[in-house]
Amino acid sequence: MIKFFRKIRQELLSKGKTGKYFKYAIGEIVLVVIGILIALQINNWNETRKNKLTLTSYTESLIKDLKQDKIILNEQTNFALNDNKIIQNLIERLSSPRVNNDSLIKIARNELPIDFKSFRPLNNKTLLAIQSNGTLEYYDDTTYDYLIDLQTVQTIRSDIIKVQINNHNLQFREMMSKYSIGEYKALSGPLTENAWSRINPDDLYRNVESYITSRKWMNDKGNINRELIMAATEKVLNRLIEIQ
Repeated sequence: MIKFFRKIRQELLSKGKTGKYFKYAIGEIVLVVIGILIALQINNWNETRKNKLTLTSYTESLIKDLKQDKIILNEQTNFALNDNKIIQNLIERLSSPRVNNDSLIKIARNELPIDFKSFRPLNNKTLLAIQSNGTLEYYDDTTYDYLIDLQTVQTIRSDIIKVQINNHNLQFREMMSKYSIGEYKALSGPLTENAWSRINPDDLYRNVESYITSRKWMNDKGNINRELIMAATEKVLNRLIEIQ
């Protein structure tokens, strides 16, 4: 094609048709520019298509992650609510005017709840990926803002929940360093009974009170923070389903 155009230009020059040569040259330039613009447009179409496919893939992955997060958050919330029912029952019994040291020892040895849902990280790999690779910028302004808000809420509220769980773990270890409770009663028999018969009731009470208080705090505050994460999660999930 280039040789063809060059041949035409050479013929025009050789015949002294300078005016036609310049007109032809200008036309050739226009054709080249049009060709470049068409190529750029095709490239833009291809890029737009690739971006849409990428966005669709990440959107589907985000929806899957957020649905799984809702399941996790609901499980942890329900566990904390049920656990608080047990805690509230113990609080009422230990606050009764009829309670005595024998009741305290019985509760400490056999009834303190010790199992709890440890912190389970949220499924934020897709969200972090679209932030790091720039895909987040492809979303519309509203969706972009929702996703940024979700990432902020996840980070802040998850950190708070982890701190609360760690604080309760410290209280649990403090309790276990002095008393064998629940499933952690490795020994039994006369020596164990003798050890429990010689405990300081005041010290046991303070440990049980601190343990119950920290556990209730962990459950209550944990659920408050999980509710905030859940609200942000549902907001983004509904938005992604809407634009999908």
